[in-house]
Amino acid sequence: MRYLQLSCWLLSKCDCKKEKEKKANCFLKMLTNSSEFRTTLTRCVTTNPCDTLLPILDNLQGFLCTKESFSSPPFEELLTAVQTRLPDLLQASAGSEAVFTVLEVACNIRRLHTKSSSVCDSQDLKMVCKVIQLLVRDAHLVAMTTTAGINYLYITLLQTAAMDDFRILSVIITNSALLQKLQHCLSNVGQQELSLESGDSSSSGTGQCIAAGLLVAALAKFEQHGSVKASHVVTVTVEWLFAASSSTDQRLQACALQLWTTWFISNCHSSVLRVYRDQRLSMLRDEDVGLSISSRDLRLLLLILQRQIYMDVGLVHHSAVRCLQVALAYSRQKNTALAQHLVLQPWSQTLLQALADKCESGLSASAFFSLLLLLIEESVHSTTVDGLITQTFQYVCNVPLDRILPSTASCLCTDVIYRVLTSGYRSHLDKQLLTSLTSRLTTLQEKLIAGASPIEGHWKPDIILQGATLMCRDLCLVRRRLELKDVTKLLHLLQ
Repeated sequence: MRYLQLSCWLLSKCDCKKEKEKKANCFLKMLTNSSEFRTTLTRCVTTNPCDTLLPILDNLQGFLCTKESFSSPPFEELLTAVQTRLPDLLQASAGSEAVFTVLEVACNIRRLHTKSSSVCDSQDLKMVCKVIQLLVRDAHLVAMTTTAGINYLYITLLQTAAMDDFRILSVIITNSALLQKLQHCLSNVGQQELSLESGDSSSSGTGQCIAAGLLVAALAKFEQHGSVKASHVVTVTVEWLFAASSSTDQRLQACALQLWTTWFISNCHSSVLRVYRDQRLSMLRDEDVGLSISSRDLRLLLLILQRQIYMDVGLVHHSAVRCLQVALAYSRQKNTALAQHLVLQPWSQTLLQALADKCESGLSASAFFSLLLLLIEESVHSTTVDGLITQTFQYVCNVPLDRILPSTASCLCTDVIYRVLTSGYRSHLDKQLLTSLTSRLTTLQEKLIAGASPIEGHWKPDIILQGATLMCRDLCLVRRRLELKDVTKLLHLLQ
């Protein structure tokens, strides 16, 4: 009797706004505090027809969007039950406003549900196919529903590719109609609109433009691992990317940087992403030979990246640092003289000093070591660089061991030390400083031998919900794990 009463209440519809709000508040309170209610809700989701479950989804979405994670078994059971019904719920809601709610719930379950993010089963494949069908067949989808659909494909691709499962990648990248849809979403927002956009624009074309750009960047990132070629090439102009990179909307900036980065990583020959200049510049005979982007555009891009690194905004910072690395690596591969010219700009050392002053921030530390490493690799000798190399060694010697290798800065820091010890910079270092470094690295080596946990090296996508957009902040970062052999190699050089 108790189950029937709760079930009837859950499935009932409220026409009055006050009644809806009252029911939503009651739903959230009972879902949080009552195990009996969660059990009833799970049973209701499992046994009732899909079309009768749609009223529940609004209230469930209101609960899910406020959460960062779930670890409680009762919630896991509920989320598994909802996830199993998602393909049928999507079909039942087709043509109605409820389709947006179904997609939002689907995205949040993948974001929160630990089990769903590590496994790709037949239900996931079925859901992906139905979302693709919805996106390509319904030409009248509102912008926020399109954004939610692309978000679902994006987060599912990221989580499955992180587990070396590329079935979702193959389904998406070989669907020509979907790639054309992504092209339309990107092309629908022009350069002038990009420069004017700010704040949350999820209800406009900008939200779906950002979602489409992030998905294309992820496809370009993983296509080499999946050994699969795209059935359609998505094109983006250099001018559009510059406008997005300089936008006041940080999501647009991050989107543009990820597109730049994955394009450079593919050596500018991705099967799914083509970047070209709409208004051609005259080529510089000595500097532009063999480049897929003009040297003048590269200079402008580096100025934009350096500014974003200096601003130290978390949403775009990692992307800017990585984009700077791959852009310089690309130019070094194509034209060594140009790469050296780009690195040796006076602003590089000014930026490096500014980052050193903010190095307590994990983000700034990563950027600092990255830029210092670039200057060392180009054999830049100056009072600034030599002083900051000494500061890096002192940092390693003095900071507590539990903070010596935080986050992604760890391997970059050891890379800097290795480069210094195997180059002419070593002769500039004080012997007492080298002795202190040896002592500190020996202590770290002992801890690693004893089994102390090193920095986490396996990748779990760092996915955040920014406005209406799901975004992976670390898509293009090089993922390495500090190991005993790295410390041992440095100690061998110090002997």
